[in-house]
Amino acid sequence: MASQEFAELVKREVLELYLQRCAASEITPHRAFEKYLEETSEENDALEIVIQGNDKLNFGSRVNDQALIAICSTLENYAIYIEDIDLRYNEITDIGAKALGDLICKSPRLLGLNLQGNKIKSEGAQYLAESLKECTSLQYLNLNLNKIKTNGAMMVTELLFTHDKLLSLNLGNNKIDHDGIIGILSVLNSSNYTLEELNIENPVYKTICQSVAIHFGKMFQNNVGLQKLSVRKHKLRDDGVYIIMEHLLENNTLKVLDLNANEIAFKGCEAIAKYLKSSNCSLESLHLSNNKCSDYGAKAIAQALSQNKSLIHLDMTYNDIKDYGLTFFSQSLFHNSTLMSFKIFGNHFGQECLDLFYKLFQTPRENPWFPDFVVYYVDDHYEMAYLETNIESESDLGIDIYVCK
Repeated sequence: MASQEFAELVKREVLELYLQRCAASEITPHRAFEKYLEETSEENDALEIVIQGNDKLNFGSRVNDQALIAICSTLENYAIYIEDIDLRYNEITDIGAKALGDLICKSPRLLGLNLQGNKIKSEGAQYLAESLKECTSLQYLNLNLNKIKTNGAMMVTELLFTHDKLLSLNLGNNKIDHDGIIGILSVLNSSNYTLEELNIENPVYKTICQSVAIHFGKMFQNNVGLQKLSVRKHKLRDDGVYIIMEHLLENNTLKVLDLNANEIAFKGCEAIAKYLKSSNCSLESLHLSNNKCSDYGAKAIAQALSQNKSLIHLDMTYNDIKDYGLTFFSQSLFHNSTLMSFKIFGNHFGQECLDLFYKLFQTPRENPWFPDFVVYYVDDHYEMAYLETNIESESDLGIDIYVCK
């Protein structure tokens, strides 16, 4: 079927059938899905299910299990056309996940599935993972902020053995335990070198967190595909970060590393600084927000910035850094030609560092600065204020890197 015929005929058929199913089930058709089916301007032969519950237009009409069952049953005979499913921040439980799984297993062209922020538990995740085995073209899978726990995560992780086109996997905030995290890392250590993005933030550990760092290290030694990793809230602390950084010295693939909220203090910053100084460092975006770096941690990172030639984005917001540490940080930026975006708001600025930042921003430079604050000179002293730059990813700076969230 030609693309124009698809746009004009198939979507019209789906709309009529959907309205009939809703009437039979005595439910109100979801306006976002109905509106999409009414549009005939698209000239392609693909269908998508995109109803984002956090969108202002859908906030009061989030998709629940009953609504999803009606949508899935409508699309059953048109599953071959489905390429994208985005149902983030809705009210889908295991019941809705089962209905969606029945549709997915008939959708071999599916490229992306986003179910972030729903109410899916282990059983629903296992059913989805089983259904996704038929979708070998899958590139993107997001189950962040559900309740799939370790059992569900392990079923999803099995896809990494067979789906070599899967580039992005987000399993953060799912109460995955020590064994689950190690299981994921083991696959990336030995069997999968094609995944590029991984989010496994905020696990539930009942053992010493640093023991997991050893498995991160082994993975970094062998994996040559992973480019973006988010390990927020792993409680890695200084010892764990030291282990990871020592192994990262043997890795030149990783581009984005999110270590926010890991209780990293001075010794951890020293380990990070050693890696940043390395000629093998390929990191372009580093996130250290909400740690315990303080002045001497900031000094260690600053000294590394004077030598580093890869970082483009650095986040050190809310680290209890005072004027002493911020002064070292500002001094180092005069000697760095590659960093463009830096965030340090939420620390304790004094007149000495503000004077240096003011001069820094006045100094001509080939690459522009994108800080998260602005400095004013008023009544013989400096003031600063938060600056919203609206930079959500480093791609806004002209490079193709997505920050893991």
